Order: sequence, then C-alpha cells, then structure tokens
Amino acid sequence: MNLTSCCDTSNKVSVLIIPFHNNMLFQVLLKAKSWGATAILIEWEDTFPYIGQLIEIGSLSNYNGDDMYTMDDVKHILKFAKNNGLEVIQLIQTIGHMEFVLKHPVYERLREVPQSPSVLCPSNPEAQSVVRMMLDQALQVQPDAKYLHIGADEAWHLAKCLDCETRIATRDYKLKECLYLDHIQSVATYLKQRRPDLTVLIWDDMLRPVDFDTLKSYQLGELVEPVVWDYNPLESFYLSPMIWSMYSQLFSQVWAASAYKGASGSNKMVAPVSRYVSNQEAWIKVIQTHSPTVKFGGIFLTGWSRYDHYATLCELLPVSLPSLASCLKVLCKTCDIPNGLLISETLPSDQWPGEQLALLIRHFDSVRERCREYLRDSVIETWMNSWQLEHNYINPSKIQEVIFRANILLTEILQINNDMIAQLVNFFGPRTVQEWIETNLAPTANELTRLLATAHQRCIAPASVCPT
Repeated sequence: MNLTSCCDTSNKVSVLIIPFHNNMLFQVLLKAKSWGATAILIEWEDTFPYIGQLIEIGSLSNYNGDDMYTMDDVKHILKFAKNNGLEVIQLIQTIGHMEFVLKHPVYERLREVPQSPSVLCPSNPEAQSVVRMMLDQALQVQPDAKYLHIGADEAWHLAKCLDCETRIATRDYKLKECLYLDHIQSVATYLKQRRPDLTVLIWDDMLRPVDFDTLKSYQLGELVEPVVWDYNPLESFYLSPMIWSMYSQLFSQVWAASAYKGASGSNKMVAPVSRYVSNQEAWIKVIQTHSPTVKFGGIFLTGWSRYDHYATLCELLPVSLPSLASCLKVLCKTCDIPNGLLISETLPSDQWPGEQLALLIRHFDSVRERCREYLRDSVIETWMNSWQLEHNYINPSKIQEVIFRANILLTEILQINNDMIAQLVNFFGPRTVQEWIETNLAPTANELTRLLATAHQRCIAPASVCPT
C-alpha cells in the first residue's frame, strides 16, 4: 500500500504509504489533515483483499508476508478517512508497475516481455479482463467514489511481444504508444460506462512523447484527467512548456504530483526535508505560471516506499513525517510567512506518530556510516590487509586496537538491532520488519563480526618473523 496526500487552499491535496498497522495509519491521516491535506491517494498493490479469481494477487493469500489488509480493514480505513473529512482516491495500476500481478505463475502469460513482470501486454485478450476485475472489486468497496486513479505510468516495454508487433504491422498505427492508448481508452471507457460521474485519473508520463493529433484522436479528454509528476528539487526541475500548451487543449483539468519521500535515492533511509520542500516550491512556480491557461485540480504529494515492487524499502513513513508536514505547510500557507520558518527536520512529540522509530532510524543511519568509515579505515588497510593476513605478517598490538574499536561498534549495532525490531513491529508486518533488518542492519553487523573473528584468530596465532 502506498499513501499520497493532496493539497491547495482551494483544491485537493493528496498523500501516499506502505502497509501500516491501522492505529498508526489513523494517527498519520489525522496529522496530514491538520497540516493541510484534503484527500488521500491509496495504492493498495498486493495489500488489497482481492477475492475470486484474483485471490492469489492480494492480501488474503498473504504472499506479501505482512498479513495486511482484510476487507474489514479496508472498509475501516475508507470510513475513517471519510469521517474525518479526507476524500479517498484509490489507485489501481492497469498496465505498468504490474509486478504484484505478473510475478505469479498463473499470470506470467500476460507479460509484455517474458523476463519482466513490470508491464501487462495490451494485446493479450485476457489483459482487460484481469484489469476490469481488479477495478470492479476496488469500486465495490467504495460505492461513493468520486475519483479513481488507474496509474499507467512507466510502461517501459511496449510493442515487444509477437502479438503487439503483429498489431502494429497490420493496423494503421503511427506510434507504438497507440497500443498503450488503445488499452487506456478501453479501461477508462469501461469505468465511465459503469460510473458515468467517476473522475478517472492517470499518470501523464506515457502521454508526453505522443503528438497532439494522436492524443486528440483518442478523445482522452472525455475519459481521463492527467496527473503530471516531477519529483526533482527546484534546481533540476523541468517540464516542457509544450506539455501545458497541449494538455490545456486536450483536458478540462489537470493535476500536479510532487513528492515528500521516496524520491531522493532508491535505498535512502532518511528523507531530506529541504530537498522535498524545494520540489513543492518548484511546483508552486509552475502552477502560478500556468494557472491562467491550465485548470489545476490539485496536487498529490507522493510518498513512495519502493522504486518498484522488487526494489528495497526506502525512507519509511515515520522518519518522513517532518518532510510531509513541512511540504504541506509550504503548499497550503495562506499568509506571507517565509518558507524557511515552516521547514523542520523534527516535529513535536504529539505531532509525530512513530517518533521513537524515526529517531532510531536516524541514529542508525549515522552509526552505520561510522561503521563503514571504520571498515575502510587506514588502520585496517595498513596493519590488517589481505597480503598481511595471507602471509601472517601481523603486529598483534595493532590487531588489539582493531578488536577494541570493532567491538564498540558491533555492540552499538546489536543494541540498535534489538531496539529497531521492537519499534518496527509496532508499525509494519513481519515481512517488512525482516526485510528492513536484513537489508540495512544485518550486513553491517555481519561485516564487523567477520572482522572481529579474523582479528581474534590472528591474535592467537604466532606472527611470522618475515613474510612466508
């Protein structure tokens, strides 16, 4: 599950997260609301309790290992958000980022590229059927939905399979992207037939390279509203002015998407607040510049926890809440307060769900860096390098120094390990806890343990008088 937040004093501001225990999730939603969010965008992925033919891809099969969520959980989340004045927008991927579906053997035949579970083949006759079942079940749990996001970003593999190549060769397609547009048009038309008043949202990146006339021929403006995303800080932020010129003619309304976490590095642990606030400032400039000709529906503050389904975890939500608070406050401010006064790397304890975990992660990030620096230290390279170990050409007093320092670091890491597990289980499921520990903490502990074992062994063994 990913959670995004949405804001603007007149329009929507939405927020995005991974599977999170309900009590803590509800606290986060209330804080986001108090900071200016008006809606939440929930990308369930494999945490939605799909049933029937789809049971294998959802939470009821527990393939994700986190035991989240049940149907009662989902209904409770939607009801809680609604009761607290937050519009709920569900996001169901429909062509790209389909790993959580296409990784299962029963659905491998629907891949565009056999070796990649990322993209659904739009030419496979079963593709629309699977997508529609997913959309139906999501809408069934939210009968009053005003919006639905169908994702459709980063469909990197297009026209790679034989079926798609054949369609391009036998039909009057100018671009391979027409396969994508056919698929999206079919999905959106299906939703509009079922829910005529439903606003269908779509990430815009796959539309950008397509020419105006082709997009116009698909009449997408009657079917979807694009969400334009760019997560870069102000100094590297760029969207071509042609995008706004084209979209203003094709769509009655467009949306923006920034980031408050999960966009500063695929394996980063701590969300740099100033970097994400800079992204909001870039978007404020864009909206101010183009709002005379473009109608903006609002802005989504995305909070990604993985770069894709198989990527490692990055910037967990508790450690990223100061960023979310600062970003929302900057976006939603109604008076002329300098942005610098709204930015903070911390929050008051009563405003920070998961504060202890967040501070522990920050502490570990610092300790891990000290460990890495020591493992590359000149002391080890000078008195305990591979040649010296191979030839047993060792100064025991120097090895004792290594043992002393490595013991201190390992003791600190092991204490953090125990504290970290105790905190993580309060927020995440068992798979996420195990993954985070074994990805981030265990490698450092293991490397220090190996160094100590080698050092102890060399202290016991007699050193050579000369290289052997």
